[in-house]
Amino acid sequence: MSGLFGVINTKNESEGVAQTAYYGIFSLQHRGQESAGIAINNSGTFMVHKNSGMVADIFDEVTLNTLKGSCAVAHTRGGSDRETGTDAIQPTLIKSRVGNIAMSSDSVILNDHELRENLKNLGAIFQSNTDSEIILSLFSRNRIATDDCEHALLETMKEIRGVYAIILMTENKLIGIRDPWGMRPLSLGKKGDTYMLSSENCAFDALDAEYIRDLEPGEIVSIDKNGVTSLYYDDSVSSEERIRNGKVCIFEYVYVARPDSFIDCTSIYDSRYRTGMALAKEHPCECDIVIGAPDSGNAAALGFADGLGVPYGSGLLKNRYVGRTFIKSTQEQRELAVKLKFAVLKTAIAGKRVAIVDDSLVRGTTTKHIIRFLKENGAKEVHVRLASPEVKYPCCYGVNASKGVDLPARTKTVEEIRDMIGADSLGYISLESLRESLKGIHCGCCSACFDGNYIAGTEEAESKTE
Repeated sequence: MSGLFGVINTKNESEGVAQTAYYGIFSLQHRGQESAGIAINNSGTFMVHKNSGMVADIFDEVTLNTLKGSCAVAHTRGGSDRETGTDAIQPTLIKSRVGNIAMSSDSVILNDHELRENLKNLGAIFQSNTDSEIILSLFSRNRIATDDCEHALLETMKEIRGVYAIILMTENKLIGIRDPWGMRPLSLGKKGDTYMLSSENCAFDALDAEYIRDLEPGEIVSIDKNGVTSLYYDDSVSSEERIRNGKVCIFEYVYVARPDSFIDCTSIYDSRYRTGMALAKEHPCECDIVIGAPDSGNAAALGFADGLGVPYGSGLLKNRYVGRTFIKSTQEQRELAVKLKFAVLKTAIAGKRVAIVDDSLVRGTTTKHIIRFLKENGAKEVHVRLASPEVKYPCCYGVNASKGVDLPARTKTVEEIRDMIGADSLGYISLESLRESLKGIHCGCCSACFDGNYIAGTEEAESKTE
């Protein structure tokens, strides 16, 4: 998955817009560390600066000062085996018949091959393997035959089968789109005359901006000098029904989102804490201390400790200069990152029965190394508790585990996985309890990686229809 951010000053003032975009994607750095970029609109003239690496390494004060304009879109990208190379770095810019367009997207288009071939037959030229090129090509074609950008995007949504959040910048508008399932999060914020769109509302907090609301599933939000308007993929149903039928990715709550964010009215931190409490009821253990696998396991670990009545403490130190290992592109990269990522607090765990709570076990690489580190540094026992169910099914919607062979839970029992990672005991929370932890959520969740229910279809299904 990736982090998206957009900003527009409705008074056409350019002061601080590039800096706002920078701080926006800096706040979303946890969603991806492969590359980042900012595109800005200066009275119809577009500029972009993007590169591989972390946000802070790509931009400096001099660069930001050259990015003058009243509207910007920004992107920070996670690892993916679908889209690779410099062509995958966003935002993507094109010059179309209706003007300049820049776009940041977090998308998986399941019928991408079919769309690409159809567009080629109509004369379209592609220079990369990215979904962004397909979306922009469809939009440009549809824009010629429609009255405005919003209806061109609506027609584009009707042709696309997949999941996505998109922020698009035209020469006079900033537009946000959330797919009809609402699987990708996208929220709206405001500060004075400046509106913002972001994958998570934690970016608004960093900028002292007001969080207004989440976009509804299938909503197109358009912002210009006249304010905010909306168009819907299906306007035959009520707002309440659209929201209720939404299916945000449950992995946002398990791992992806920052703990201080709210997604679809549910606190990420509170939901993770409640998951830990439920885990203590389902899989208690005899232990002397409970620790979390930093950082996404910490809230669940605190809930687990409180549920057991056992002290919660620090047993692992995290190297803040190493990115998130799960979203590295290759297994070799993930293993190297794990070795550099953690250090053990020996005095905290030596001679003790340690329960470590992690958010999930996808491939098992990180967990296996952590257990070995803990035991080599004096832990008497290591009991692993996971704040999500077994990941049994490959995800074609964005979680970077697209092959079933990568998933131990697909072929191994819990006891076999326990033996594989070297734990003294292993317990997963049930899917039912995980869902119950999402109190306050006003929509449903996609849990395909846990139950195999691919609500938006699969790539295999798409290929059979071609």
